[in-house]
Amino acid sequence: MEKKRARRRRDLLRMKQRALRIYPHDKNATQAEYLAVCSCWMCGNQRRNDWQPKIERLTMQERRFFGRV
Repeated sequence: MEKKRARRRRDLLRMKQRALRIYPHDKNATQAEYLAVCSCWMCGNQRRNDWQPKIERLTMQERRFFGRV
């Protein structure tokens, strides 16, 4: 079983390697935490999509509050 800190470090190295492939000019891989390069419905914040019905843009907590679950 891998420890949490070791897992986070390994994931950060993996993300930095991917960031260097996407942004080769960024030698320090400063964008490693933010690799979403598009804003489509799969990558972006789904609550900001206007093409979804309003009920689908609400979180489960908001749906329960408004009584629509």
